[in-house]
Amino acid sequence: MNFYGFMIRKLIVILAMLAGIAAGAAAQNAIDRMMDNYSAVGESKFTSAVERDPRTRKVKKVVNVLELRYRGIDEFLKTFRSESGSGDFSEEYSDDGCTLVLTVRKASQNRIYMMRCYEPYIPGRRNTRYGRAKITVIVNYK
Repeated sequence: MNFYGFMIRKLIVILAMLAGIAAGAAAQNAIDRMMDNYSAVGESKFTSAVERDPRTRKVKKVVNVLELRYRGIDEFLKTFRSESGSGDFSEEYSDDGCTLVLTVRKASQNRIYMMRCYEPYIPGRRNTRYGRAKITVIVNYK
């Protein structure tokens, strides 16, 4: 009976560790999925650049930039805030907008998610709605 109790505890610990790893991956995937969805919408502007090693042709860095006007900005703000626990997160406000930055470090890559909001409906007021946003995702491969 003692052996089975030990195995059950061990299985629970392993499942908890896997759930933690999956939560971290889900965090960046939520923002990445939104970037993919909104990049296909006609009301947005999407730019992507890839830097490769000239000798090996392996990808070294990917930079994706999505620019929004009105539509989707609140959804991105909520997603950034909900994913704040998956890495280093900061949120700063100024009279002309706000900036959110999420940095996720992994063994094979580092990801930086940055959202800059402009044209607040009520200037100088925190957590107001915004008219424009620019979301930048930088993936550095190790």
